[in-house]
Amino acid sequence: MNIISFPKNEWDSIKSRLNNGKIVYTIRVSNEYEKFKEGDILKTEWGLEVRIMSVKKITGGINELKIKYKFFDELTEEIIQELSGYDKMEIISLGAILRS
Repeated sequence: MNIISFPKNEWDSIKSRLNNGKIVYTIRVSNEYEKFKEGDILKTEWGLEVRIMSVKKITGGINELKIKYKFFDELTEEIIQELSGYDKMEIISLGAILRS
């Protein structure tokens, strides 16, 4: 099973959202562009299984991301600067596969 990684400083927030049945959104670029497909089941680095709910392609760089990513205003200036170097990105939404 493929693993999807996140920055360690975001783990607690992501775990909390997923464990409470909420959707998590992540932006993927470079070698992870087109790596994940809708419906894929992945494992997080801490062992939780997640399913990709949607993959939205961004091919117009940071300007298109600003329009299509509803959480753009929450990105730090550092992340915006980093993403500005990419023309192609994907916004991936995923949810936890919670076992009873």
